[in-house]
Amino acid sequence: MSKLRANFIVPSWNYWKEPLRAQPLTQLYLATILEEKGVDVEFTDYREQPTWAEPFLLKPADIYLYTVASPDFKELDATRSRIKKVYPESKHIAGGPHATIAPQDFEDFDSVVVGKGEESLKKILKDFPNLHTLYKTPIKKEEYPFPKRHFLSKDKIVNDNLFKTDNIRSTTAQFSFGCPFSCAFCANYDKGNIRRNSLQKIGSEIEYLKSEYGIEGLSLQDEICIPKFPNQLFGILKAQNIKWRGQVRADINEETIRLAKKSGLVELSFGLESVDEKVLKIVDKKIKVKDVENVIEYCKDNNVKTRVYLLNGLPGEGEDIVSKTISFIKKNNPDLILLSSFQPYPGSPIERAPEKYGIKWISTEYDKFNHIVCRFNDSKDNLENAVPYEFEKGKGLSRKQIIDNMLSLQYYLRERGMNK
Repeated sequence: MSKLRANFIVPSWNYWKEPLRAQPLTQLYLATILEEKGVDVEFTDYREQPTWAEPFLLKPADIYLYTVASPDFKELDATRSRIKKVYPESKHIAGGPHATIAPQDFEDFDSVVVGKGEESLKKILKDFPNLHTLYKTPIKKEEYPFPKRHFLSKDKIVNDNLFKTDNIRSTTAQFSFGCPFSCAFCANYDKGNIRRNSLQKIGSEIEYLKSEYGIEGLSLQDEICIPKFPNQLFGILKAQNIKWRGQVRADINEETIRLAKKSGLVELSFGLESVDEKVLKIVDKKIKVKDVENVIEYCKDNNVKTRVYLLNGLPGEGEDIVSKTISFIKKNNPDLILLSSFQPYPGSPIERAPEKYGIKWISTEYDKFNHIVCRFNDSKDNLENAVPYEFEKGKGLSRKQIIDNMLSLQYYLRERGMNK
């Protein structure tokens, strides 16, 4: 009996300026699990080729798998349709954020995986070809393998520009999963306690990346990359002589940053989202501006570069938001500011209850959403989709005001080289 053949379809990620900067870690992780189960796995990566590429150029597979974020749904559904016409016996399985939040959108797929997919994939292998239309299987406490990268070419794994402030031969990795917070703008479906990989697994993955790819630095994709008790993690990173960057909450203390620096920390990111305390309260951010100001100071004292995430157009913004933001930047002088346009994706508290936040309309054309408008140049194309929602009159800024604020702030940041 021949091996079962699986093909992971990676979407174009056309809403990112440089889609090849980050690896499809979820797909690589699931592919590793399947390969260990004896499945013949390959990837079709549309980040480097047009999505209209003829499906007959693909090798036939028994199962095609799709990890679907909301902006990818229309593209991947069309891709599924084209492949199905060429290989009518093939099975098509969708998972990921949009499949979990809106499984009803996937009626043309053979199966939908809701939630995490590790155990569901194992059930799918047992059921094939008689698949259920929906799988929702909790993950176990057992240790799953770390994602192997050999499914993609080395040039898609190694990147010298993942660290915005340094040139380091680096790649992405993720050592923990989940987020305990419920910010109103966030559509992350993996809420709850953070699940962290074992120290042994983390060490093994770093050793693998160093030996196979010559990696010198890691850009960690964890929601909160530093655990509450970080000494053992720091010990592994220091022993591996690896440089690293990652994202944390702004309630971190100076001693932790000092120890992180000794372990190889180069750059730290944290989400402030807004410099207006009223906005932070409305979106349930559960931090204060002063928290971020303190962290920036701690990082400067320990020679750690800082990157602050901001969102433009959140509920509660006043007409003075641009001047307040510029005042914050001048006062604290972070190394980088990543300013994005707020996008109310499906599953976020704001999208689920827009009237609570004074919003009267939200677009459902998720593939047209544009969160990075004017970050990198002066182009004003696709401004309409930079603000795919509208506030009730008197309950928020107009769409024109929000767009004008975005343009003003991005211009200010570009002039200072702060929005790489």
